[in-house]
Amino acid sequence: MSQRIGSRRLNLDFLKSLASNWITRCKRAHKAILVNALFLGGAVLLCQGIYMDTKAIIAQGLIAHSWQQRTADSPPPKPWWWADTNAIAKLKVARLDKELFIMRDDSGESLAFGPGHLAASAAISSSGHVMIAGHRDTHFKFLKQLKLGDVIETTSVDSITTRYQIKRMSILDSSAEELIIYQQDRLTLITCYPFDDFIPGGPLRYIVDAERLDS
Repeated sequence: MSQRIGSRRLNLDFLKSLASNWITRCKRAHKAILVNALFLGGAVLLCQGIYMDTKAIIAQGLIAHSWQQRTADSPPPKPWWWADTNAIAKLKVARLDKELFIMRDDSGESLAFGPGHLAASAAISSSGHVMIAGHRDTHFKFLKQLKLGDVIETTSVDSITTRYQIKRMSILDSSAEELIIYQQDRLTLITCYPFDDFIPGGPLRYIVDAERLDS
């Protein structure tokens, strides 16, 4: 009888040891899979970020070339033959040595290549409230470097330059409040916020408000 009990205990200890080893291996395998998944995900995000930055830079270069070909009687030609958008103005911040070309609308296709003009707002370099939106991780990344008092210039296709001075910077929750289009002559730049958020599409917006300077 004692031999049978001893044998059973031995088998039980063996099974416990086997189960413990199996659990340890599973944990190690799970940890390895998790580490590899995180590494792969990070690599994908990095490559995607590099691709978006490169695309934005190249697009603005091609748009700059087409902008130089505009005349008093015609807008700039398409920056590339399959383009379904074009630039309608140039934006400049002298302090930051920053120049960008503004696309004709704020559709997803346009914003991939440059900041876009909000159609509901006033035309660029005209009287009224001009609004321009751009992506926080490419063209409008520089908005976080702006300061109160900075001067922003816009130049329309017909070479009319308008100067604005930054008066306010704020954060708006688009899920709770709407952007207001004012009657005064002013310029508003809009991008998503926070600037370094890994998850896009949140409700917060970074708003830069500038008032028109007397010419």
